[in-house]
Amino acid sequence: MLVMVRVLVNCRTSHCNMSESSSFERLSVGVQRWVYRQGWQSLRAVQEQSVPVILKAREDILITAPTAGGKTEAAFLPIVSWLEDQGPEQGYGVLCLSPLKALINDQYHRLELLCESAGTAITPWHGDISSSLKKRSWKSPTGILMITPESLEALFVNRAHELKARVASLQYVVIDEFHAFIDRERGQQLLSLLARLEQLIERPLCRVALSATIGDPNMALQYLRPDGARPGVHLDVTHESMSLQLALKTYLPQNGGEQPVYIEMAQDLYDGLRGSSHLVFANSRRAVEEITDQLAKITEAHGVPLEFYAHHGSLSRDTRHFVEQRLKDGEKPTTAVATSTLELGIDIGEVTSVAQVGAPANVSSVRQRLGRSGRRKGAPSILRLLVSGHSDRKNPSPLDLIEAELFQTVAVIELMLERWIEPPDRHALHLSTLVQQILSMIAFRGGITAAGAYEILCQHGPWSHISADFFARVLRGLGANRVIAQLPNGELIVGEVGEQLVSSYTFYTAFEVPEEYRLEAEGKTLGTLPITSPYIEGQLLLFGGRRWSVESIDVQGKIMHLVKAKRGQAPTFGGEAAPVHRAIRQRMRELYLRDDIPRFCDAMSSSLMKNARSYFREKNIDTVQFVDDSGYLFWFIWEDDRILDTFKVAATLKGLAADRMGPCVIVQGADEPEHLIGSLQDYLSSRTVEEIAAEVEPQPLGKFDKYLSDDTLREAFVSEKLDIKAASVYLGTFTANTVGSGHSS
Repeated sequence: MLVMVRVLVNCRTSHCNMSESSSFERLSVGVQRWVYRQGWQSLRAVQEQSVPVILKAREDILITAPTAGGKTEAAFLPIVSWLEDQGPEQGYGVLCLSPLKALINDQYHRLELLCESAGTAITPWHGDISSSLKKRSWKSPTGILMITPESLEALFVNRAHELKARVASLQYVVIDEFHAFIDRERGQQLLSLLARLEQLIERPLCRVALSATIGDPNMALQYLRPDGARPGVHLDVTHESMSLQLALKTYLPQNGGEQPVYIEMAQDLYDGLRGSSHLVFANSRRAVEEITDQLAKITEAHGVPLEFYAHHGSLSRDTRHFVEQRLKDGEKPTTAVATSTLELGIDIGEVTSVAQVGAPANVSSVRQRLGRSGRRKGAPSILRLLVSGHSDRKNPSPLDLIEAELFQTVAVIELMLERWIEPPDRHALHLSTLVQQILSMIAFRGGITAAGAYEILCQHGPWSHISADFFARVLRGLGANRVIAQLPNGELIVGEVGEQLVSSYTFYTAFEVPEEYRLEAEGKTLGTLPITSPYIEGQLLLFGGRRWSVESIDVQGKIMHLVKAKRGQAPTFGGEAAPVHRAIRQRMRELYLRDDIPRFCDAMSSSLMKNARSYFREKNIDTVQFVDDSGYLFWFIWEDDRILDTFKVAATLKGLAADRMGPCVIVQGADEPEHLIGSLQDYLSSRTVEEIAAEVEPQPLGKFDKYLSDDTLREAFVSEKLDIKAASVYLGTFTANTVGSGHSS
């Protein structure tokens, strides 16, 4: 069942003819020639807007448009025009920073002919690019350099004396898929590198950020230039309607719970998708493997060619590229079952529809994924949602009975249809990346002063929220752990431990890369598996959508040799669930209180929603918030994860066994709810944030955190994971009537 829904998205179909376009007239001759060769009759609206603004280069620029909405050309038509008008010169004129090597390869092929027509160069630069190509470009730098933050970091560390001459002519920095960087380790690294580049060449660069999913453009512009030293402008397009076909189906375990729901899901996917090209997204690599394996079994049973393939980060580059290229060629029907690896803008051609297996955690990912379909003129975007029902289990818990997965899915879709997107999460301190950048600055310069580092990284860089006193504490912790040392004149240099860190090839990545086994079969590398659980010879695995047996394990070389098997079990992959925003939880609560059923729900979803609402009201969950179930107290809290985690940690520190699942804090062996609330209120109100932090076990959150002092680690953990002030305010909303009226059991 697919229900047609009309929604508003960031797109514009109206154009100006070339003869009416003042922006087209401002493009260089070579760029105009390329545009004509494409057969374009006009520029898109966002391209019309971008040309004069980018050519002036007086502001930082955020360009937002849907996937396949012309963002890349909006940035590079004027930028390549500028390069052509400048003529050949020594040094790169443009840096294009991308979150993925695959995206760089894709954008390179997309822009190669444009640059050729304009007589300028474009060079991809990352670990998979041949050293000969890099050497030629480094010897005669010009045009556009397409690079990842990690590779740019390596240039700072390894080519310190040569870098300034190569970037002296820089005018523009383009950041592709900007939303993938915001408030993440790699985003902090990227912005730090940009601040250091501008300090190196002693002038600001025009920063141009591209994204399909930005919830708060003003906040994104502030993040793009943390010190606010240069104005920013947001280029968007008029909102027009597009057709969206949307269906939500809920599955219950069959045969008394013995048959997993993904078996029925796979059958429906096979029936609905076979014969054309699609994307199926799942929330974990394990789910990807299980669904792909089931689709392969169904295909084999029908005796037809395989067209369903797995795609995730643990698979080898060649395996992923095979799937991407098969989709892009469009010659054979192909469905990729993927994690977020196909969420970003890698060119995979046109797909008929997108499916999401399991509840989406956020609106931005759904928006990004949905943009992959409906690219052909007149074709609708199609989204299938497949989720599991839980209330039919044996001995279901209160969380099962309210069907939280189903209600979260409906909440996310409703917010998406209202065009809401999550704002960035600004709570993380990202101290691990700060440590990396301090070491990188020392390696680049040979030594730095504390004041100089603070000015670049905090006053002009992305750590503007860190005080000089806290920065000094970070430095003291690094000194105590011999990561840095201080000379008598006050200059900071790399210490004994820091020397080992900087000299490692893993230094350039801001995030932790777990140790992995390389998987080999029939002389080929299939991919990698993180060493997060024990593996033994003879063990069965699902990998790449196929079944394997572990033939042998080379522990020293970290190589696992596999042979084909008739059955297998999906391995355990690392990673944790994405956080859920308060707006989604609040919408879930609202859905329980409503009576309507969204039109995109199937009969099973409708029935389960009605039953869950009845249970929700019967137990008076909205008012009482507590359900006692076999000695476990289920506390329903419709707030973001940081508040729930605060209660979980506080209850644990009070000696109670507590955990969190979705919108629920679960406490074992708790007294009456009023006693729990009173105990938590007393605990949070009688201690400062620093005192609570001191009771938390120091937990490194990032790659280099272990080199910080324990008190700094605790403060970073509390800042990122907890919200003590908001939790205290929440507890203050309880009254004697709220808790004292009794609770459900």
